Amino acid sequence: MSTAPFMPHDVVMRKLAVHRAWLDGGTGGGPVSLAHANLFGFDFTGFDLREVDFAGATLQGARFVGADLSSAVLAGANLTGVSFRDAILANADLTGAQLSGAIFEGADMRAVSLRGASGLPAEGSQRSINGVETVNFAGALMHKANLSGAQFERAEMAQTDLTGANLERASLRRASMSGAVLRNANLTHADLTHADLTDSLITGADLSGAQLAGANVDRANLIGARLRDVDLSQVDISQARLAPPADIVAAELQHSLENHDRWVRSEGRRGARASLDGVDLSDADLRGLNLSGADLRGAILTRALLNDALLVLADLSGADLSLASLARCNLSGANLSGCNLSLADLTDAILNSAPILTPQGEETGRQQETRLKGADLTGAVLDGVDLAAADLNGGAERPAVVTAKDQLPA
Repeated sequence: MSTAPFMPHDVVMRKLAVHRAWLDGGTGGGPVSLAHANLFGFDFTGFDLREVDFAGATLQGARFVGADLSSAVLAGANLTGVSFRDAILANADLTGAQLSGAIFEGADMRAVSLRGASGLPAEGSQRSINGVETVNFAGALMHKANLSGAQFERAEMAQTDLTGANLERASLRRASMSGAVLRNANLTHADLTHADLTDSLITGADLSGAQLAGANVDRANLIGARLRDVDLSQVDISQARLAPPADIVAAELQHSLENHDRWVRSEGRRGARASLDGVDLSDADLRGLNLSGADLRGAILTRALLNDALLVLADLSGADLSLASLARCNLSGANLSGCNLSLADLTDAILNSAPILTPQGEETGRQQETRLKGADLTGAVLDGVDLAAADLNGGAERPAVVTAKDQLPA
């Protein structure tokens, strides 16, 4: 415990009142500083703490349940045993924080920095020591979070969404990560020794140089993952998915894709438009392909990898893209009406309007918006996506479904 005197409740409340006035646009002032304060056991449940500076503070046993800590600074703070259940920590800075026993269940931690943070309990503990448990991130949203070099051995990370997160050189030894989502994550040189990765989604992730000895990867989806310099000799991969099924992108389909590429490049003079309506492309690796103008109506693209693909003016109406990876994909002018994009990763995807051309490749002066009428975007990762130019309603009674947590707060 800190040797600094405990900050009285009324002093904290006065400081936060000034902070609220500043948040509401009051003149003067700025974000309140509670840096290095002793706030042991303080209850901040439901508080608006956006941009508050808690750097180096003693917050052992404090409660932040449902609090808004967007862009708050908690670098170097002692957060042992703190509850952040259902809190918002988007863009918060927890660099080097002590997180032993902290609970982040259901928290929104998108773009949070946990660089060099530690969730390690006392030496010799299995899951806990003297009642202090290891850090719990179960079910948290941690899209694009920075956990580089973090020490989270034995951490509870079941069902945690770490899409696009940076876990370079992080220690996740014996971590419980069953059902975790690690799409497109950076796990280079991470230590996953004896980690539980059962049923996890690791498509497109970079595990170069990672340590996986004794890890449980039963039913884990590693399609498209980079495994350079990874020793799998002590890993049972018999139940893991390391490559798409053999019939995905078979010879006939490959021929269709090649013909389509010629059709696009020649502006319709050679080759033929790909007609893939209703085709099952689940788990297919289609990264970087040019599928502009392709007919993919009703196609099944569940968990497919489409990072950096070109789908300009493609017809994906009614397609199933749930859990698909579409990072940096160009969907300008595409028809996504009625498309299932639930839990898809659309990080930095492009949804601009696209010019409509004649069959001869000449401009008509007209633009086609990306159509999302009736699309389901529940739980989709939309970081860096501008929906302003997209048609979400289509003039009909079935607008796109976009839940409140699908985008980072402003």
